[in-house]
Amino acid sequence: MNLLSEALGGIGAVLLPIAAGLLFEELTLGGLVRLLLAPRPETGEQKEHNNPNGGMKCSH
Repeated sequence: MNLLSEALGGIGAVLLPIAAGLLFEELTLGGLVRLLLAPRPETGEQKEHNNPNGGMKCSH
């Protein structure tokens, strides 16, 4: 039982910095990449869509 306790303590000591590093990387670089790749909001000008109905605007 003592051996199992020591093994779990050793595995925890190895895995804790790895898990903390992955969490830190995901929160920082993952968020930055998500912000950089996010679509930009439109400038306020509405785009005209090509309609096959003779140029009539869509009702929605």
